[in-house]
Amino acid sequence: MNGSGARVDRPSTVIVRLLPHVKPPPARVLLVGAGSGHEARALDARGYDVTIVDPEASPVGDLPVLAADFGATDFGGRFDLVCERGAFAGGDRVAYVQAAARALAPGGQLFGAFAVDASALLHAVSAHFDVVRCRPGSGGEAELEVVLKRR
Repeated sequence: MNGSGARVDRPSTVIVRLLPHVKPPPARVLLVGAGSGHEARALDARGYDVTIVDPEASPVGDLPVLAADFGATDFGGRFDLVCERGAFAGGDRVAYVQAAARALAPGGQLFGAFAVDASALLHAVSAHFDVVRCRPGSGGEAELEVVLKRR
């Protein structure tokens, strides 16, 4: 377990729970931050086309890893999904939302666990995204379970 009590030996339960609410495989997923690689492997095993962006990531199997700063990179709208694993709460939210909008094709989805309150999240994303799902995490998790759709 990590310092917050979350398990680090398997993919985030929030990410797995949200999969029925996002575009199905073989959707192209940009995973922001490699972490331990569990989410990347879980998405890949389910048939998603996974690319990881993380300036400090080590390889995760044979999945592509872009050693780049997510907020400063223009991905040209080539992804169907952006998977959030905690980067939103730890940085410049405006830059993060703009980067996610640039990475996604129109109608693409940003999903994941957001460790902020709902009003802060909605304020940050309202210029680029519509809310598809925003619920408190279940099972004692402090994050919001979120699916957003790019306009």
